[in-house]
Amino acid sequence: MSIITALARPFLAVPFIASGVDAVRNPKDHIETVERVNPTLEQLGVGPLDPGTISVLTRVVGGVRIAAGVGMAIGKKPRVAALTLAATEVGLAAVKNPVWLSEGEERKQHMAGLVGSLGLIGGALAVAGDRRGKPSLGWKLENHRSHKEDLNALADSYEDRLDEQKAKLEEKIAKTKEKAKS
Repeated sequence: MSIITALARPFLAVPFIASGVDAVRNPKDHIETVERVNPTLEQLGVGPLDPGTISVLTRVVGGVRIAAGVGMAIGKKPRVAALTLAATEVGLAAVKNPVWLSEGEERKQHMAGLVGSLGLIGGALAVAGDRRGKPSLGWKLENHRSHKEDLNALADSYEDRLDEQKAKLEEKIAKTKEKAKS
């Protein structure tokens, strides 16, 4: 692993962990944010969510973000952790930054928050795509197929050579038997 990757993953994990800690410690602060989008959730067939449900969901998502953030930072299943963080950030970005419900200066703030969330999602997806120099499953499969074809071609070539040598030996044996008879 390069030194840049070793530094980048923990740095990228910090905002996810910090927001997770805040969600676990202060779920009530998040209730108002979610209640703003309750009409939208209702239109989508999800809500409205009551404050108790919001509090529980906030803590659960916060705990998931802490665990995944720490996992990504220390390199334990970093790809799975990064995908988890990206997935949680997608939902939170929409809830925290309801651009469709705001106007004027508030809309600009929500757009800035949405852009920041997109940056975090992109960073997490970049970590999720980092195989640490290991080939992808697709590459392994293609390489296996290619080598299998090469080995089959080589086996066919050896088989042809053996058939040629067998024919030559049979010919020599036949000539030797004829000489022995005469």
